[in-house]
Amino acid sequence: MSRKGGHIEALGIVLPGDKVLQLDSEDGAREIFLGPGLRRHENAVYATCSGPLKKTTQNIYYIDNYQKRYNPLKGQFVVGIVYKKKGDNYIIDIGASEYATLSLLCFENLPKKARTKIRPGELIFGQLLVAEKNMEPELVCVDMSNDSVGISALPEGGLMFTVPLHVARRILDPQNTLLKKVSTLVECTLVVGSNGRVWVWAKEQRHMLAIMNCLKMLEVMTQQEAEQKASNYFNMVVL
Repeated sequence: MSRKGGHIEALGIVLPGDKVLQLDSEDGAREIFLGPGLRRHENAVYATCSGPLKKTTQNIYYIDNYQKRYNPLKGQFVVGIVYKKKGDNYIIDIGASEYATLSLLCFENLPKKARTKIRPGELIFGQLLVAEKNMEPELVCVDMSNDSVGISALPEGGLMFTVPLHVARRILDPQNTLLKKVSTLVECTLVVGSNGRVWVWAKEQRHMLAIMNCLKMLEVMTQQEAEQKASNYFNMVVL
């Protein structure tokens, strides 16, 4: 029996080798995206690892288990680190087995001089436009309407840290209210990538460190426990 909540639907627990989807001719009319832990063979999709099988409203199927290496998936938002500039492209480290590319033309309303000033080591928040098995991942900083909608080079002064991929998915889960709880405790800006990288900005360094510690609580706690601990932590350490 599946359990719905927010924008993510839990479809049950699967084991390696289990058939999770049968792709019929009717499925050709809608796009289905396979995330971590799933592999297609002919007209069927099988699990390659164990864990809860989940589905989003964008028809993204994935197994929500512990995973260190990020596997790029088309449409996901990621936080990348600029590695170098090559011609009219930037080479971006997104934590995957291969670097991604970002074209200079993929910055909405950004002057050409500003595009060339992006230096190695700076952070980029973008969306994966291409993420195929035998193709180099490609990032964009504009959506389909050619608007940046907040995806661009991240400003200096923030703090980036990493969390396991399953924790990043928990943070991005619409049912998770920990971010709302943190925002009531301190004024901040948060950017969470599906690749396990989180960028946070606050007025004081101690606030950014406190937010990092609160989000990392999700590695060993439930959402309710993390929210309670976050309140106590800010009362004792920060406020």
